Amino acid sequence: MTNISMSNMRPTIISSAFVLLALTCSAQEHVKFYNSALAKAQQGQMEAAIADFDKCLESDPENADAYYWRGLSKAALGKENEAIADFGKATTYNSSFGDAYLRRGMLYNNVGNPQAALDNLTAAINLLPNSTEGYFSRGIANANLGKHTNAVADYSKVIEMDRSNIDAFLNRGISYRKMEQYDKALEDFESAVRFDKTNSDAYVNRGIVHRMTENFDFAIADYTQAIVLDPNNSDAFYNRGIAYSKRDQHQDAIRDFSKAISINPQDADSFMNRGIEKIITGKKDDGCKDIIHAANLGLEIAVKERNRFCNL
Repeated sequence: MTNISMSNMRPTIISSAFVLLALTCSAQEHVKFYNSALAKAQQGQMEAAIADFDKCLESDPENADAYYWRGLSKAALGKENEAIADFGKATTYNSSFGDAYLRRGMLYNNVGNPQAALDNLTAAINLLPNSTEGYFSRGIANANLGKHTNAVADYSKVIEMDRSNIDAFLNRGISYRKMEQYDKALEDFESAVRFDKTNSDAYVNRGIVHRMTENFDFAIADYTQAIVLDPNNSDAFYNRGIAYSKRDQHQDAIRDFSKAISINPQDADSFMNRGIEKIITGKKDDGCKDIIHAANLGLEIAVKERNRFCNL
């Protein structure tokens, strides 16, 4: 049997004690910075919160919650791509983190990556099957991918869980309209108006369906109501201009396109349509200036109309 002296044992015990002390201190640092970061985030001090989350993650680099909350703080500051990366880290270290998939999917919608949004939001819904945010956001992703049947299913799920969700009625109505199911679209927009008679977008969208079904009087009435509710709603002026044009009220159309442009000087569609209306009323030179401006703003169809009307 080998004898082990006490002098040989003591360094091991002391070394172990130092390791234990170091681990305890590290854990205390992690908790301190994490709690401080949360408090600052709740107070709206996002930059300071991010700095504390950074320090927390230095001592605890696999802390999924810290990545998640740092992602929320970055998203609040408009740092969407950095936030997406943090939510990705959160799901890496906790593959069941439904809220992290949800937030990452919502941000992917914002930055124009609908397929990545769809993938993340589907993962979120699998983990959070009662999330109206998840279904609504996935509906947006499906719609942006042109999958309107799937979008309708997602918005319908939201409405099933929340009958007063106006945005779900509006978005489902838009998908129905793009599928040329105008009766269903109209029903959804009427539901939105019924739930909130002050929602100008609901009137604009209902007006679009009336216009597409050639009920121009109803369309103009809806656009006018939208303008009463929101005098800066450029979409309402633009669409009313289209309806006036369909009724051969070209001066009224020019007036509405001009108003839309005054609200949004980058509105290429309004420039192009105002140009066409001016040409119809005999003002070819002025009309061509508008169409050329629309083409310069990047509107592809304006290039064709420029070649057609202006011999360019």
